[in-house]
Amino acid sequence: MNQGPGNGPHSFADGFGWLTEAMLLVRNNATRLLLLGLLLQMLGGASQVGILGVLFLLAVPALTAGMLQGMHVAAGGGKPAALTLFAAFQGSGRLLPLFLLGGLTLMLSFVVVSFVMVGGVANMDPETLARIQSGDQAAVAELDPALLQRILVAMVAGLGLGLVVSFFAIPLIWFQGRPLSSALVTAVRTMFREFRALTALGIGLFFLGVPVGLVAAFTVSAQLSSNSPSMILTVIMLLLVVIYQVLGFAAQYVAYRSIFSDSGSEESAKAATRLPSDRNDDQLVA
Repeated sequence: MNQGPGNGPHSFADGFGWLTEAMLLVRNNATRLLLLGLLLQMLGGASQVGILGVLFLLAVPALTAGMLQGMHVAAGGGKPAALTLFAAFQGSGRLLPLFLLGGLTLMLSFVVVSFVMVGGVANMDPETLARIQSGDQAAVAELDPALLQRILVAMVAGLGLGLVVSFFAIPLIWFQGRPLSSALVTAVRTMFREFRALTALGIGLFFLGVPVGLVAAFTVSAQLSSNSPSMILTVIMLLLVVIYQVLGFAAQYVAYRSIFSDSGSEESAKAATRLPSDRNDDQLVA
């Protein structure tokens, strides 16, 4: 089993190369990979309230492992089936550390958000806060712009910390069967070691995400200001979000594979993650 990166540190050019390779991977397997992304998006949309939302957040690393497994199958010339998304739940033996990682990232994100939002929520109008908690989207538009900015910063900071912790930890747990502690140490060390390539990758993904963010912001604004939200705008936004999300998973897989490219670890990964849902048949795909 590979104990660390086999090559590198990689350059800025390598990071842009990873993004190009990720785009090709998605383009060549668009139907199957976008189906996985759409299924993940639907799960997230259906799990936004109460305990379901918490369970979904805890399950994000396990579902991410399923997306990475789909990338692994597609990169090997296979056709990932819909149930590949739930590969970690299919007796993989890796579900517990992935859920523990989900709990850790959730806790870290909560700490960051709480720190950034100190005093902000306490000063909110109780009635407005109650409306937001009940799911009233119109109440969001009534918030003070400065508070909205703080909320955005808090969300970005929390998501960023979770990404740093889990970007390599998830594939290390999934493909190499690492214990959570070993995966975290190696993941953080690798993030610092490969900061040049990862910075380039992040810059590329950022610029590709700008139009997606603009469309999403326009759609949300249009829905908040209208009693009859446009279905066409919603579908376009959903499609763009899914495509961008799938591209992000592809970039994560390509970066992991490029850094941890030892042949021994590749063979052990294939053996460890070979699942019935990876067969090249169509019986599980609508």
